[in-house]
Amino acid sequence: MKYRILSLICALAWMSPAAIAFDGLPRDLNAQLCYGHAMVGFDSVINSRLGVPAETGLGLALKNPLAVALHEKYSTYLLKIIWDAYLWNGSPHDYAVGVFYYCAKQQGQQSAILGLRQD
Repeated sequence: MKYRILSLICALAWMSPAAIAFDGLPRDLNAQLCYGHAMVGFDSVINSRLGVPAETGLGLALKNPLAVALHEKYSTYLLKIIWDAYLWNGSPHDYAVGVFYYCAKQQGQQSAILGLRQD
């Protein structure tokens, strides 16, 4: 009897995260971009609290090799996210949400200007 109860508890514990699991990233590339920026900001706030030097996050802001050839080694926007995260006094979650919504607003405006809006 104890074995059956233990098996049932283990099965429920194993299945419960799957029932509420994250369904994955949205298919919209702009949303994925903004989600990535928010996660960089979230991690950077945590790193700042742990005493990790800001310079260790610079690798996240590197552009592709073609852009490096054009003398643009780093993404200015990602550098701003990282540096601002190190100065943030609030919670990492609040910073990430702010970064996400700012990015989504910018991406929406760009899409509207270019007529690429996906509705």
